[in-house]
Amino acid sequence: MNYPRFSITPLSREHQKSGFCCGSSLLDRYFSERVGQDVRRNLTKCFVVIDNSHERIAGFYTLSAAQIPLLQLPEKLADKMPHYHAVPASRLGRLAIDKSYQGEGLGSALIADALMRSSSSSMAVYALLVDAKDESAATFYLHHGFIPCIGAPHTLFLPLGTVKSL
Repeated sequence: MNYPRFSITPLSREHQKSGFCCGSSLLDRYFSERVGQDVRRNLTKCFVVIDNSHERIAGFYTLSAAQIPLLQLPEKLADKMPHYHAVPASRLGRLAIDKSYQGEGLGSALIADALMRSSSSSMAVYALLVDAKDESAATFYLHHGFIPCIGAPHTLFLPLGTVKSL
């Protein structure tokens, strides 16, 4: 029987979180200790990529509501916006891949999934927003077409309109 090696699904109680290790103690601790509480409180949604052959979590990301202050958009984009204080966004809060799966393109797959979920939301969403934890993470998001916010170079966004035109 042929089935895909990986699938992306909302985190549930049935998923085994123990053993996940991405190399960042902050992300590992968040995933093992806090993400369930944040999901139950409806502060975020968490999605996991599952290695179907081993029934193991290979990575995760969180998604929540956000907004981008209009003053942080590049002028060429801000000029096209109504004169509101901010524009609606989805925040890609945390993204991590287990060490044993790093380098397989799963981070890119999770970004694509977050973009798809954001663009198919029943809420109006202008962009996917992310706060890169360091320069390496910022470079990763820049590689995927994200644009730095004015005055906050580690806060980046990708307008969903650019994704729909692909």
